Amino acid sequence: MSGAGKSTALNYFEDRGYMTIDNMPCFFIDGFKLSVYKERIKKIAIGMDIRSFESTDEFLELLESLKGKGVSYRILYLDAKDEVILNRYNLTRRYHPLEKSNSMIENISLERRMLSEIRELADIIIDTSDFTPKKMIENLKVRLEDEKIRDLVLTITTFGFKYGAPIDLDMMFDTRSLRNPYYVDELRPKNGNDSVVQEYVMNGSGSKEYLKKIEEMLEFLLPHFIKEGKTHLTVGIGCSGGKHRSVTIARKLYEYFSQKENIKVLLNHREQEKWNL
Repeated sequence: MSGAGKSTALNYFEDRGYMTIDNMPCFFIDGFKLSVYKERIKKIAIGMDIRSFESTDEFLELLESLKGKGVSYRILYLDAKDEVILNRYNLTRRYHPLEKSNSMIENISLERRMLSEIRELADIIIDTSDFTPKKMIENLKVRLEDEKIRDLVLTITTFGFKYGAPIDLDMMFDTRSLRNPYYVDELRPKNGNDSVVQEYVMNGSGSKEYLKKIEEMLEFLLPHFIKEGKTHLTVGIGCSGGKHRSVTIARKLYEYFSQKENIKVLLNHREQEKWNL
């Protein structure tokens, strides 16, 4: 999506030895002789948005062409909430690349619809709505580096529903039905990383069974995702504020799946700056 942080992402790749190209049209890429120079150009990152092709079909034809020429690729899709993109454009005072309407929000909505099929093809989707450039670089580093040594990278993200759900989740679990430490005075200042909070949450009615059900569901699904060629799976664990219950369950899941040799597990607390997680 335009305004989702493509330039920041390209800077990340350039700093790590990639040849980077921004806003390259599809027909240029296809004629770039990537198959000829793939021994010389080991790593290349091409930034694209709605300006790079006239239709989704043109982009899909490019992917087929690259595949037919033996060029391996992955799609990293950057996304952000409509209101965040709108605010970024207002701050920079730049025009939206579509310019189909006098309304910026209508252009953003149209772009989202036009790119929906490409989003479905993405190997990695990152929601940059809450990211500063620094935090985005940190997230890219965690999500992308050393991933090829495992069959799948499982990212477990905690969040608070009161701040909105992340948009880059593959699946989401709600822990608000579990016993809440917020209503215990001595536990309220602590968070789900503290053993006393974890003990309180897990000893509540249904907590252990709920955790077991999530483990069993992921145990069942992960081999199927791997078989289908999925390399990343992002699971969201939410509670009211993203401080106690979600962090507790996420830590338990992290400990459980970290024992799997073919899965790399990452733990991300979206509200970490709010609660010093």
